[in-house]
Amino acid sequence: MQLPIAPCERVLKKTRMRVSDDASKEFAMLLEEITVDVSSEAAAIAKSKGNATVQREDIIAAKRKILRQ
Repeated sequence: MQLPIAPCERVLKKTRMRVSDDASKEFAMLLEEITVDVSSEAAAIAKSKGNATVQREDIIAAKRKILRQ
């Protein structure tokens, strides 16, 4: 999976700062890593409950576990 750079750059530009190409690429890679971690954890949570489908609450629980929120 590879996230497109342009949307990531738009998010970064909301800081009202200039953003280098390298920063945009690094941010996209970070978001991709977080996305993979959260989705993997959500799938594990769903499986542990005997579900074949990842539900919203699985994503929320995974986010809390991975991001500690």
